[in-house]
Amino acid sequence: MGDISQKDSAHTVRDPLFDGRGIDHVGIRYHDLKKAVGWFRDTIGLPVDHETRTMALVRVGADGSHLALFQAEGDEPLRQPHHVALRVPDTAAAEVALRTAGVPLRRFGPNWGFQDPEGNVFHFMPSR
Repeated sequence: MGDISQKDSAHTVRDPLFDGRGIDHVGIRYHDLKKAVGWFRDTIGLPVDHETRTMALVRVGADGSHLALFQAEGDEPLRQPHHVALRVPDTAAAEVALRTAGVPLRRFGPNWGFQDPEGNVFHFMPSR
């Protein structure tokens, strides 16, 4: 696999958006969410910080990073990871910088996101 660098990219963001604040969460879809939550909680011993019928946040880091577990819809293929959420100091500035660089953005709930050249999905979360 080739290395993708900024000079090779069709789009280049000139101002640093990601200042080492890290990953907020990685989203993973499951056909049986309840079973996945139980496995991470009971077998691995990770705390579940938030849980609904369709998603759960499992804490994996002291910095507040999580696995975001989602219930898959029907028999949809489980392309993994579903998405990676990047912490940024200013989500609005990140949106403007990527739009200015010509990167197509799409909404993920209240957040903006984008795809890398291989189609992997990323979105922004405000730093904590």
